[in-house]
Amino acid sequence: MKCKVCKQGYMVPPKDEQESYLICTECESIQLTYKPLPHQAAFHRDPHKFKAFFGGFGSGKTRTGAEEITRHILETPNGATLIGAQTKPQLDQTAKDMFFKVFPSIFIEAYHKQKDEIICTNGHKVLFRPLDDEGKIRSLNLSAFWIEEASEVKYDIFVQLQTRLRNEATDRHLGVITSNPDLGWIKTDFLLVSDKIYNAHTEYYRDPTKVNKAFSSHIAPTHLNTYLPPDFEETISKNKPEWWIKRYLQGSFEHTEGAVYPNFADHIIQPFEIPKHWERIFSADFGLRSPTVFLAGAIDPIEGVVHIYDEHYEAQRPIHYHAKKMNQMMEGIPRGKIRFIVGDHKGKARTEKDMRSIFDYYAEYGIFFNPGINKIDDGILKVFSYLDMGKLKIHANCRNTINEGVNYKYKPQDLKSERNPDEKPQDLDDHAMDCLRYMIAELPDDPENLINPSYANDYYINSNEYGQDHLPFALRDYDEETVEDWSVWY
Repeated sequence: MKCKVCKQGYMVPPKDEQESYLICTECESIQLTYKPLPHQAAFHRDPHKFKAFFGGFGSGKTRTGAEEITRHILETPNGATLIGAQTKPQLDQTAKDMFFKVFPSIFIEAYHKQKDEIICTNGHKVLFRPLDDEGKIRSLNLSAFWIEEASEVKYDIFVQLQTRLRNEATDRHLGVITSNPDLGWIKTDFLLVSDKIYNAHTEYYRDPTKVNKAFSSHIAPTHLNTYLPPDFEETISKNKPEWWIKRYLQGSFEHTEGAVYPNFADHIIQPFEIPKHWERIFSADFGLRSPTVFLAGAIDPIEGVVHIYDEHYEAQRPIHYHAKKMNQMMEGIPRGKIRFIVGDHKGKARTEKDMRSIFDYYAEYGIFFNPGINKIDDGILKVFSYLDMGKLKIHANCRNTINEGVNYKYKPQDLKSERNPDEKPQDLDDHAMDCLRYMIAELPDDPENLINPSYANDYYINSNEYGQDHLPFALRDYDEETVEDWSVWY
């Protein structure tokens, strides 16, 4: 093939067969031989300043990152690029190794092994650094950076690297992160604030007020790499659990090891306006330092499906503030269309100081709670059943509920342990999950009875006519429990 620059020479491989370029026999012009797959080409065309490539095993994420950085280096004389990973061995075996495979060695003027830096013929400096200490990168002046396996790197490192992009060699600074899909900051502080998300098999809800116009995310399932052996996915997925396959082959951010509700993400849907004739159900979990949560549900009278369509989720706020938010969520609901309002059963406990409970305080604002059923194992099983039968849907605007649901885990256990697995979830960030459990516990064991008139009528007959046990707790003439200080339940 003739050279398109001088029109005289021919493009031939360099002497080192591992090089990924051709060189002209006359003018020594370089032509890179990399031919990106469609999903890689989309990443390279993307003009966003900060770009993430989240890929399953074998999706080509490391090659994509190396090629993207290579082009920046060649197009930016006198710039400076950092290539990093959490540890030096990881850096050497992944990003650095791939970079030297794809970057034309003819453009390397010097390699300072002790500093782990190269100087390119166009004056561009490339630094290889482990990202285990924020202090090591504070004095840098970069035009670009690439973080390999970003899920293992601390968020503070990513933030610090953003502030380092101020090299005057270019006005087109670049930040690249590559990683397997995972939980943590790469999801909450990158994916869910991205201006664009490409190739997502799940529609991720993003708060419009938090979207960063400089961020974009590309999700690449393994099957997009058509160069892999035909049996690659079948071989590596053998005997792997479903969460592993969905995360590491399909590129899902919603599936995790030890999940209490492994199919939670499959039941997230786009919000819609709830028809006024649908029955509503509400539940609350109370907190002060922890968030107070109030979930709003509605029952589809045709399909018999529970829709969690709204949430209130805030910490460090007084009761009158939460009550105002709760009343706003219940405003405009037709009379008789609220089936129940339940709260954490601890909210009924009255203090010895004034013999009042959390339920009593909310009653002052017109919100009357009944104690929720707090049988954790039974409640989890019931929520699991509703999800498994497709009778529970979570609207995508309920971001905190979704975040808790997909991260709600059992306590980790050694695979070789001979003990029975612990059936109690981790007691961490589970306030919306408690709230959801209180709500579903009030519903029939058989979801088909959600729209059974005899069940609904029985509830209303009991609650209106059969004595104090069915009245809102704050309206009863007696108390069943006292505590020294009601705030301990926060």
